[in-house]
Amino acid sequence: MTGTHEQEPFRQRTLLLAAAALLFLSFITALYFHEQPSMEREQRRLERYIHGAEDRFVQVLDDKGLLQRLLLQQETNPEFERMLSEPFGLFIYEGSNIRYWNSQRMLPPPAVISGRNGNQFVNLANGYFIAMRRTATVPAARGPITVIAVLPILYRYDYSHSSYLKTTFAHDEEAYKRIRVSAGPSPYAIRDKSTQKLFHIAPRNDLPGNGPDAVSSILRLLAFIMVLAYLHFVAERVTRDRGALRGIAFLLVTLLAIRVLLLLLPGLFSLRQFTLFDPKIYGNYYNPFLRSLGDLFITALFGCWLTVFTWHQMGPEGRLPAFLSGRRRLLGGAVAALFLLMWGTFQFANVVRSLVADSIISFNVIDFFSLDVYSVAGFLVLALLTLTYYYFTRVLYRVIFPAFAGHTVYLYFALALMGLVFLTLRTGNEVVLFHLPVLLWLLCYTAVVSRSHFFINRFRISVAGALFWIFVFSVSLAIVILGENRKKDFEKRKAIAAKFDALTDPSGEHTLSMALVYLDNEYLAANFPRFRDPQQSRLLRDSIISENIMGALNRYNTRIFLFDANNDPVNNTEPATFTELNNLYSVQSKATSVPDLSYYETSYNEFTYITRRRVSDSSGVLGTFFIVSTPRRYNSEALYPELFRSTGETDSENSPYAYAIYKNRLLVRSSNKYSFRISLASGEIPKTEYERRQNGAYDELWYRATGSKVVVIAKKRDTLLESITLFSYLFCAFLFLVGLMRFALFLLRAGETWRRRSLWQFNIRTQVHSTIIFISIFSFVVIGAATISFFVNRYQRNNTERLSRTAGIVVKEMQQRVLADKPIGASLGDEDSVGSLQVLVNEVAEIHNVDVNLYDPSGGLQLSSEPEVYKRGLLNTRMHPVAWHHLSRMREVQYVQEESLSSLRYMSIYAAITNKRGEVYAYLNVPYFLSQIDLNQEISNFLVTIINLNAFIFLIAGIIALFITNRITESFLLIGEKMRAISLGQQNEEIEWPRNDEIGVLVEQYNRMVRQLEESATALARSEREGAWREMARQVAHEIKNPLTPMKLSIQYLQRAVSTNQPNVQQLTTSVAKTLIEQIDHLAKISSDFARFANIGNGRPELFDIHTVLQSLEGLYVTNPKVHFEWRRLPEPLLVYADRTHMVRLFTNLLTNAVEACAARPDCRIEVGEVQLEKMVRISVKDNGEGIPEEMRDRLFTPNFTTKTSGTGLGLAMCKSIAEQAGGRIWFETERGAGTTFFVELPLADGEAGGMADV
Repeated sequence: MTGTHEQEPFRQRTLLLAAAALLFLSFITALYFHEQPSMEREQRRLERYIHGAEDRFVQVLDDKGLLQRLLLQQETNPEFERMLSEPFGLFIYEGSNIRYWNSQRMLPPPAVISGRNGNQFVNLANGYFIAMRRTATVPAARGPITVIAVLPILYRYDYSHSSYLKTTFAHDEEAYKRIRVSAGPSPYAIRDKSTQKLFHIAPRNDLPGNGPDAVSSILRLLAFIMVLAYLHFVAERVTRDRGALRGIAFLLVTLLAIRVLLLLLPGLFSLRQFTLFDPKIYGNYYNPFLRSLGDLFITALFGCWLTVFTWHQMGPEGRLPAFLSGRRRLLGGAVAALFLLMWGTFQFANVVRSLVADSIISFNVIDFFSLDVYSVAGFLVLALLTLTYYYFTRVLYRVIFPAFAGHTVYLYFALALMGLVFLTLRTGNEVVLFHLPVLLWLLCYTAVVSRSHFFINRFRISVAGALFWIFVFSVSLAIVILGENRKKDFEKRKAIAAKFDALTDPSGEHTLSMALVYLDNEYLAANFPRFRDPQQSRLLRDSIISENIMGALNRYNTRIFLFDANNDPVNNTEPATFTELNNLYSVQSKATSVPDLSYYETSYNEFTYITRRRVSDSSGVLGTFFIVSTPRRYNSEALYPELFRSTGETDSENSPYAYAIYKNRLLVRSSNKYSFRISLASGEIPKTEYERRQNGAYDELWYRATGSKVVVIAKKRDTLLESITLFSYLFCAFLFLVGLMRFALFLLRAGETWRRRSLWQFNIRTQVHSTIIFISIFSFVVIGAATISFFVNRYQRNNTERLSRTAGIVVKEMQQRVLADKPIGASLGDEDSVGSLQVLVNEVAEIHNVDVNLYDPSGGLQLSSEPEVYKRGLLNTRMHPVAWHHLSRMREVQYVQEESLSSLRYMSIYAAITNKRGEVYAYLNVPYFLSQIDLNQEISNFLVTIINLNAFIFLIAGIIALFITNRITESFLLIGEKMRAISLGQQNEEIEWPRNDEIGVLVEQYNRMVRQLEESATALARSEREGAWREMARQVAHEIKNPLTPMKLSIQYLQRAVSTNQPNVQQLTTSVAKTLIEQIDHLAKISSDFARFANIGNGRPELFDIHTVLQSLEGLYVTNPKVHFEWRRLPEPLLVYADRTHMVRLFTNLLTNAVEACAARPDCRIEVGEVQLEKMVRISVKDNGEGIPEEMRDRLFTPNFTTKTSGTGLGLAMCKSIAEQAGGRIWFETERGAGTTFFVELPLADGEAGGMADV
């Protein structure tokens, strides 16, 4: 024991030293990553990427055989795959004709193709690239061939509203957050292997310069965890050495200091660089401990740690701290605890409510894909807060319940009164209306906890109590979250309704306003003469639309109208007059926040933007410039509109809301997710501005907008499903947190006593529970993964089949509808037919609701229904190399593959268009994007169902595991109790087991052992009785012989005196009689001692305070001037259930022996001490005598053994029997020359508690 306690501080100091080492190492890594400028590191990484690509390009150039096979399209499949995996786009030209390409993302510009060899930095439509041009000669070529490698540096897409087209660096997607390509010279030049400057980079303005890198952050986090573990061990040591209150106070002050330190020095761990600590996600400006979701998590974690530690250190139920001794102190503490209970409950409810209402965290559990990492963190924080609240209340109830024992009605009344008074003093109806049901819940919660005879409080197995309280808190939190979700949903629908009322597109206004900045009067006046030339006018209009307006606002069809000073049209392609457009702008349109920009409503309640600009110069007015932008109507499955879509709930396809807009009581616009009425009756117009209505399974919000407009927002009502799913999520979060907490406690115990084998051995109950939980989780993962995989495969298979059917139909239609019976290949070469073919392609695309691309036999794009994708450089005009390989090289009739553009993935089918002779005239491509909303919804519904089922399975499995383990363990407990009750001195009963199972076999063996033991006990008892009688006879003979000898000698001496007629016969007779009486008294004492030892088991136990026994004995020694008697008693009563007379005899013997042991000393000191353990009291009797010799220590409690020259040797044997009969034990510690201390440990008459607190 001593060695173990000495090793604990050493292990804990080792933990602290390891934390210091990790912290020191983190500063070294931070120095390595940050002392050197970050831009230099980015510069080296980018140059390594370029130099590596140069080396690989050189390898391709050096392999002449490979170049020839690529030129002749004879490369092997491994070579084909190798070229696809190159980081650059490889293009081979023979003259001006392209012969090979391996990428569809870029294309060398003409200046590079016809330029000189070397490396140059080029700016293409979709980003920055490095073009590496070389010439080579191969036998199959007529002359030198041009080999160009185009290495992507930065993919740049200027579409901020697109969810797919994101600007990223090719070598590192995260680098764009740190650096940018500089438009001019900077200190950080990027060079190729020949040290030629290619371009410059510069840091972004938001480049984090003080935050540590990932390695340093992980090392510091590990060091922080080790420090916390060390503090936990120190707090436990303080509790053992100095008491529970000091240990709790130490942990409280330490955690509070650490929390304040993290707030004052946020740069220590650079927590603010993580989005979890972003106040935009969640934040309470007025409370620094709740400043963000991360701050709330740390606060909840520390609070949970402190409350759990406090609960475990407070000891058994009914034990109160010493400062609460006395009725008045107890009542005062109870009142303070009641206020803390009420205030803490309100604060807990406020934080839960705020976490839902004041954050952008999604708790929409019905839509699985709307949940993110913040949702997971939110559920964990809720579980942490709830666990903290549970242990916090249990600690307070330890003070409250004893004060109101027998008067629980007063407890409920005081709690309700205190809560109502507190709410009365608060302002704000909303807070009061929220806190009133919380107060009612607190009363019910207190009533359940206070019922000590309630079934859940009588569970001895902690799993049952844990499941019960997890169920209660999951239901309670689900109710609060559901209410707040309803409020957020109502406010969101109000905002949506107001937006539909405004009927403007804020993002469109913003982007169009940026485009109009460049179309100022100076630009238009300078280019006005060019509009008068028809060809120049067409080119200039196309340039303005494609480079300015469409670049910013691609969701609209834009037309430009120009009128001269006389308001006559100038080469306009449409017959709109100046009067019509001016009237539309001035009278029918409504102004926006952008100058010169207005919008007006069309017949179907669409809105169109119109811009008017007066153009003038020094000579006067030149004319008027109109720009009209109308919404484009895209095919729902086309690729192009999806590229520029902003996904999320703002997208009408993803939104769970259905809308309808009524004007003059007629439906003018609606979504197809809900069946709205085509017209409204006069009684259906809402009377107030906002009105909620229920229509079957839908919840409708009616908004009476301005004028004669009514907006209706409908959403399906899934209250029951949402409630069950929310409960399931919370239930699983609680289970996960409880399991995590048990694992953390296991690690703490392992760190303290890692060498004990018992720590790594689990009982049967734990093994059964763990097995059932593991099977549940494993089945959930396997079934979920298999089912989701099936959904995805079925979805892709259906899409492929649908795409193949669509492509087949389009191919046949293209072949049947060629102009003038010309083959398509000839039409592509005829300029007169290109326009007609473009119309045909557009019609086919419109009919079949897809995009259509047409490539010539050499793989070059000729026609497209969405040419903007290629004009903007999102894709080059060459056919995808994999599809080209399969259709041209492998001569397949069609090929389906998955392609990607930035982060957008889509299916694409390629088909060969042939004539009757099987000759390929063209290749058809249909890129097919089908939004995965249906697939995600199907997967989401399945996951919601399986999570609900899994939560139900967990609950049922926990109950089943409880009964199974109870049945098994109760059998073992029964056998164990019977085995513990086995005694050689009594009748041992056999176990009756009705079932013939494995336990029945064990019971049969036990019963056989009992019968054999009974036979052995009978023989042993006979032998022991005979031995005992012999020993007793020997001892009695010895004890009787001792006084008989002096008696015999005295009588013989008296006889001799009488026979010799000595004169002092009378005096001698008196002396002999006195000696005989003394020896007879000694014989009587011997008889009495043996009688008491024989009757030691016949006690009469009763409930009494052991202090009364010690107090009666104290008076016998405090008056003795030779003895210094000191009694250190505990303030609270120590109730034991034992025989009072036996206890008096026990401590009388111990005190008598102590006084006799130090009687020879001039300063005899007797010290009596008391220590209260969990359910025991330890009383020590210490003397300052000479101690017990080592050779006598082992036999000290043996009957008839004594260290004195006289006595029966039964005193300490009787003490041992009395202590053991009372359920305790006795032992001693002695030191030669310093004295001896006897310890008596007795059980206190007390109860026990159960439930979730034992988890």
